[in-house]
Amino acid sequence: MIDPITALSLASAAFTGIKKAVQLGKDVEDIYGALSKWAGHISDLNEHMNQNEPKKPGLFEKIGFKKSATQEAFDHLIAKKKIKDMEDQIRHMFTWGDLHHLGLDGYREFIQRRREIKKQREKQIYEQMRRRKKFIETVKFSIIGFVAVVFTLWFMNFAITMILDAPGIKGDKNGKNVSETRQEITTRFYT
Repeated sequence: MIDPITALSLASAAFTGIKKAVQLGKDVEDIYGALSKWAGHISDLNEHMNQNEPKKPGLFEKIGFKKSATQEAFDHLIAKKKIKDMEDQIRHMFTWGDLHHLGLDGYREFIQRRREIKKQREKQIYEQMRRRKKFIETVKFSIIGFVAVVFTLWFMNFAITMILDAPGIKGDKNGKNVSETRQEITTRFYT
């Protein structure tokens, strides 16, 4: 993932590109391409700022921070303010500025499409989390079931062996002892 300062500088450069494209009277496709680039950098920046949990260090890894808490808070605040200013300027371009020929409907369509994409991505993330949880539960129950079957088979074998080797059972009606009978059965079975 890209760090927030780099993402902010890339977003600012893309925003400058949008302004130049509008001033030079570029095609709508070029302007929307520049807007798309800008939105990608803003998305990276928002993703970084909205992370609730910082990266967890390893068990024996030394914990250190690149910035102080105050510095990080100011960077976060500055980035949010800059994003809001850029979005306000883009809205102004669509309503009263050089993109007014696309109109307020163009801006609303842009915002609506962005919301739809964001909702779709969130849905994909939650769906993946549900599938991952279901997979882990299935594997867990499969392993538990396999262990239970193996234990049951082992216990049945143990019980049968104990019964057959019990002191009260000396042999069968032909005078053979149980171990000889078992040996014959095993030999017949495998040959």
